[in-house]
Amino acid sequence: MTSQALLHPDDEVTKEDEDMWNSLLDQVKVGEARKSTEIEVAPKPSFCVKTKEKEGGKVFLNICTVDSIPEPKKKTVEDLVKMLDSEDEMIAADYRIPMSIGEAPHAEVDKKGVGCSVHDIAINPNYVKILKSEPAFMNFFLQVVFEGLTAKFSIELEWDWVILKNRTHVGRVKPHMIRTYKKPVIQELEKTESNKRSAKKSSKPTQPAPKPDYIVLQEPIEGTPNYLIIEVWLPGIESSSKLTLDVGEDRLTLHAHPAKYFLDIELPYDVVPLESGAQYDTEAQLLTVALMTTCAVDLPGKPDRVLSLDREKFLQALRDNDK
Repeated sequence: MTSQALLHPDDEVTKEDEDMWNSLLDQVKVGEARKSTEIEVAPKPSFCVKTKEKEGGKVFLNICTVDSIPEPKKKTVEDLVKMLDSEDEMIAADYRIPMSIGEAPHAEVDKKGVGCSVHDIAINPNYVKILKSEPAFMNFFLQVVFEGLTAKFSIELEWDWVILKNRTHVGRVKPHMIRTYKKPVIQELEKTESNKRSAKKSSKPTQPAPKPDYIVLQEPIEGTPNYLIIEVWLPGIESSSKLTLDVGEDRLTLHAHPAKYFLDIELPYDVVPLESGAQYDTEAQLLTVALMTTCAVDLPGKPDRVLSLDREKFLQALRDNDK
């Protein structure tokens, strides 16, 4: 089930390991580990893009900010070019721009009194700063937005756009419903004869250290994983009440109080935070976390994956900016 190549050399996968992993994966698959809520937020207008549909109708895009929307992974222009130049589709699919696209466009009139269609898009405020400072990122972002609108509303927009100079938005920006994630609840396994497990020994030094030993495994073994399983050894931690676990789209952090251990790792694949499960074995003093990767799920209403960006269009924009 799980790749043993990522285990420490002197470790073995036992039936008890398999049973725990399978239990956690079942929990994730059926959604029992979901800890999300939807809240209404008021996006703050930042800038407005004017374009038009290929059929001729005028369209405005109100680009807004919401603090609770996460910031994308840090990328350079060179990273974007390499990504678009790669033949591996998963390299592009792994890069996500978290955003919220309004549920429906709203009809407005422009300053000439002509009817138009307006879409509200919300992103992280720090990402807006990056867009405004680097034209290449602005071009890249708008390609993603255009594709997102095409996927969600079946409209085709002309790649002929301009950012309005004196208006941050057109019409009244509508509230958005966004999903927020709570910290995963760690289920504690009681010390019983049926689940007693001896603490595994790592090939690494065993003396206390701020960063605990851990391993990352994947399922399935070959190819792109649908799930990640992370095991963290926490000698001296007798209860899950001492642990604080945070899971983001691309990071996992763990605090063991009081200042016993701290772990902050970048995940090898983006994951869906609400689809997570965790168990703490107090006998083995082992934390096991199961995470669903974004490769395993098509997120409805979130067309923010980079799937088929026009590389030549992007490179041409770079050349135009250098003139």
